[in-house]
Amino acid sequence: MSGLRDSSGTIVIDEAEAERDIRHIEAAKTKLDEAREILNPGNIDGDRMFGAAHDALEEQLTKIGQDLTEWQDICGNTINYIRRVVAEYQRVDRELANKAKGLK
Repeated sequence: MSGLRDSSGTIVIDEAEAERDIRHIEAAKTKLDEAREILNPGNIDGDRMFGAAHDALEEQLTKIGQDLTEWQDICGNTINYIRRVVAEYQRVDRELANKAKGLK
């Protein structure tokens, strides 16, 4: 999210930039989901790999899958946070605009 300051030093949120960031994060979530599918331990060919090697690979793929899920959750939380911040700035902007109208 582009956090720029105006001439008074106030942080200005660019809603278009925030939406662009959200789209990028959603694309990353999709890639993480694709990776999780590719690295699914259920995809191991049991006829070609077995024993300790199979178990070790399955264990590592399970761990990687858990990490990918955690990263997807972090992406989702980040998207929600960006949306909350933008909504809060929009609310404050509306309140200030209403106060300014009342002063006229």
